[in-house]
Amino acid sequence: MSQSIQKNNNGNGEDRNGYDQISTFSIPKQDQNDGLDPKTIVFTIFRYKWLILLFLIAGGTAAWFYADTITPEYQTTGTLLISSPDRGGQNELSRIINQTTGGTNATLANEMQIIQSRSFARQVARKLMEDDEVDINELPAFWRESDDGSVYQRELEGVANSIRSGIKLQLVNRDSDIIEVSYISESPVETATMVNAAMNVYVEQSTAQNRQAADSTTSFLERERAELKSRLAEAEQELENFMDRTGIVRVDNQATSAVNRREQIRAEIEEVQLDLEATELAIQNQEEELERIRPGLINDFSEAIAPRIQGYQETLREYERERYLILSNYPNVRQREEPPSRLKFLDEQIDDLKERIAELSSEIFSEEDEYMGMETAERTRMVTDIQNRLVELRLQKNQQESRIQVLEERRREADDSFRTLPNEMIQLVQLQRNVEEQEQLYLDVSRQYAEMSTWRETRFGNGRIIDLATVPGGPISPNKILILMMGIVLAGMVAGAIILVREFFDNTISSIGTIKTQDLPMLAAIPSLKKISVKNGNGSGDYKVGKGKIPNEMVLFRDRSHVISESIRRLKNNIIFQNSDNIPKTIAITSSEKGEGKSTIACNLAIAFADEGYKTLMIDTDFRRPRVHTLFGLPNEKGISNLVKGDSAASEIIQSSEIKFLKVISAGSNILRPESIVNDKKFNEFLEKMDKLFDVIILDTPPFGIISDSTSLLRKADATVMVAKYRKTNKEVYMHTLDELRRINANVCGMVLNDFEPKKDPASHYGSGYYKSLYDGYGAYA
Repeated sequence: MSQSIQKNNNGNGEDRNGYDQISTFSIPKQDQNDGLDPKTIVFTIFRYKWLILLFLIAGGTAAWFYADTITPEYQTTGTLLISSPDRGGQNELSRIINQTTGGTNATLANEMQIIQSRSFARQVARKLMEDDEVDINELPAFWRESDDGSVYQRELEGVANSIRSGIKLQLVNRDSDIIEVSYISESPVETATMVNAAMNVYVEQSTAQNRQAADSTTSFLERERAELKSRLAEAEQELENFMDRTGIVRVDNQATSAVNRREQIRAEIEEVQLDLEATELAIQNQEEELERIRPGLINDFSEAIAPRIQGYQETLREYERERYLILSNYPNVRQREEPPSRLKFLDEQIDDLKERIAELSSEIFSEEDEYMGMETAERTRMVTDIQNRLVELRLQKNQQESRIQVLEERRREADDSFRTLPNEMIQLVQLQRNVEEQEQLYLDVSRQYAEMSTWRETRFGNGRIIDLATVPGGPISPNKILILMMGIVLAGMVAGAIILVREFFDNTISSIGTIKTQDLPMLAAIPSLKKISVKNGNGSGDYKVGKGKIPNEMVLFRDRSHVISESIRRLKNNIIFQNSDNIPKTIAITSSEKGEGKSTIACNLAIAFADEGYKTLMIDTDFRRPRVHTLFGLPNEKGISNLVKGDSAASEIIQSSEIKFLKVISAGSNILRPESIVNDKKFNEFLEKMDKLFDVIILDTPPFGIISDSTSLLRKADATVMVAKYRKTNKEVYMHTLDELRRINANVCGMVLNDFEPKKDPASHYGSGYYKSLYDGYGAYA
């Protein structure tokens, strides 16, 4: 087989059996994709799986411990129904209450704001302090810790602030009047206590307020009833005395008609006056309500805007009086298609004056002042409601006063016609009419008084508790699951950032795709020995051969069926059959940096050639870090350096190995000037002799990327193999080494990727699964 290897080198490095063709051998470049495709992401995650797992565990653990440091908060809810009281116009009692009290304005929004006000919170705090059944020691809102660690009870205002901030209200349904009252606290007992106390205080407060309004109305009716009873008795006694004195017990029709007309007008005046008194009382109640919202508001109104409003009201009164006279004297005037111009003018002026009065009244309510701790929007809404009610009441008062003036003029006209009747007849009619009116008024007020007394006793508040709050079974915060997930996500993001930074600054050969983008074929990818178990139970460690020890890296010594052994043979075959007509004889193995495994590959490659029957010579020319003798388990006392110095003969430095066709020459001992050995005449003459005796010579040269000792050897070698280590060799150094090899006209036939891990490489030509299935399944053919 050795006859098939030919040597044809003219010494000038120009042709050398066509090996220049090898140095320019290239494969098609593959486009580099700078983006992150899903395959690359998956492989990157898999490669950093332990780092990611470590961060996820650390992040989850830290989040869980952090959640344990957070003070838990509890929340419970109670359900409360808030029903608005009857409005004016719905029934007679409601009308009377609204007239005497001005209405309660108990809209749902207002009631909710009252519950969230400071004054309400103070009432709840005061009730809890005074309630003997409540143990305030279990309520954290009542206590504070001082700087020295002592605990003291807070004052009422501080407790009220805590209650106000903790109580939350929410409508159960937009179309219903049911609200949920909730409270958040560090104590589960406090949450239920606060909610129940708040609902009870509201029910009691609203009940007291409604009953107070009913009491005020009942007192008013009682006074009116007593006065009417007295007036009725006086009227009956006066009629009886008159009839006894004059003997007249009956009046004629003319007198009756005149008297009835006069008395009807008088009754109307009294009715309007009664309504006027109720309106004035309602105005007073509304003004008192405004005074509670902001002290001095009524004075500001009176001093700034009231004079202007009063002027408009006087004018309005005159216009309404004139319109009332027209309508009274001409009842059919409204049936005309075109009303009289004067009546039309009066209507327009009355509407205009009402708008001006409303605008002036709204000016005083533009400022935002605090009312019982309410929010600005609700506070403004409540003030606006009261203001609108006041405007309506004042307009109603003006109309009533105007009507009284008109009725007074009609009464004067009736009095003039009434005076033409005989005095006795007039007196009798008046006395009879007076008795009838007083009796009817007394009966009406008595009925209303009886109804109001019954209603007052059965009147309850606007609120009704549907569901009481219960002590919660567990806290609402912290949400440990959410915090745990956030911690894991955050840890994953940190791990991702670290991986991203590492990958961004990783300038090593981390993918087969990086190599395939260069004009240089990849001869073989040698798997990582650490990742693949040794077959037949050999394990790791040294393998004894005679007196020497062969390390685990010499796979072809230990197990020729090993997957790494197959990858070395693949390397040998690719070198041989790259150009079958000109098989390289002298093969130099180099690398860009130290520690990339070139010596191991060189020695295993030598064994592979020897196994094929090639007379193979393995020479260690890495005089700075010789390692060939160690890999073969041979001594290093005599080698190339001893030959150059003349200490040993050629036959003395050639050592036999355990392989039949393989000889080994070590670097030798006592190396003083390693950079000059390869250029020594004796060394070159020795190589020429060896070239004639052996079929293949493998040269283990120093890493050319950092040491230039082997320049002459690399120029003379028939083929140079570049070794790079997966995820260790720097890409820039690797490219620089290739440039230097081409610059010295070295015949670089290809490169070897050592310590390759197919599971971590997503970018090979065949896909990562090719190498994985190839190496994992090779043992089945052993």
